[in-house]
Amino acid sequence: MALTTRDVITQDFVRDTVEEVVEANLIYRRAFREIDASGIESNSYTFYIDQDDMGRPQIVGEGEEAPRHQSTVDEKTVQFDKFMGEVTLTMEAMEDGLIEMKAREVEDVARAMAERLNQEAYDVLSANLQTQDSGGDTIGDANGTLSFSDIVEGMKALREDDYIPDLLIVDVDGYTDLLTDSNFNRATESGDEVVRSGEVGRIAGMPVVIDSTQDIAGGHGAFAIDSTRYGYELTRTPMSSREYEEPERQADVIQAFTRKAWTVIFDDAAAKIDG
Repeated sequence: MALTTRDVITQDFVRDTVEEVVEANLIYRRAFREIDASGIESNSYTFYIDQDDMGRPQIVGEGEEAPRHQSTVDEKTVQFDKFMGEVTLTMEAMEDGLIEMKAREVEDVARAMAERLNQEAYDVLSANLQTQDSGGDTIGDANGTLSFSDIVEGMKALREDDYIPDLLIVDVDGYTDLLTDSNFNRATESGDEVVRSGEVGRIAGMPVVIDSTQDIAGGHGAFAIDSTRYGYELTRTPMSSREYEEPERQADVIQAFTRKAWTVIFDDAAAKIDG
């Protein structure tokens, strides 16, 4: 049965469309673990971070007391921001049954929301990571081509700090470089198309995700990340929608909104690779 105007503008349609588009475009958000903070009844969330500086067990003599150790704990508080977008459906559009146009407008709002959240995650990631190796040199040879050896340098930088990289985000130039690298295993079972998660293959045991919105390190770059330890994406209000009328404009307005925050716990659990 064909969709009707009423079907198109329902709350369920808007919510499902927004959630689907937003969750399908979370490239940089994949660097962060998720925390559901919807039940905390506060606009802030506090982390208590163990600095891993506790002393080690020692050899003691008979009858001697065991050495007592206590690690240092740092507090880190993050504030939530509300992200919102809306689209207006005019009386004429609804009465004329322009279903495709209305559906496309809802999808455009969802896509804009996805891009905004992805940008927020990118801004946090790019400002909090390693850019140099243990010798103070740029990670990668910066010769204009992202290669396997560049990626190994990024992995080494993380491994030296006891992190295990499990995600590689590349820009478009970096992806095209990898296509000619024999160490890159393309996602051929998906016809080399970018799959829903953005994953396009694997290299050095890491899934490779391509992003077309940023030129990492000016192009031909990548981020190597230990996503299990790097940081968190916190959701205070899940993706939601609201519809209301504006009689003076003879229009219906549909809003999509969420409240989120991103924070980095261990900034050396990510490295920028300059290919």
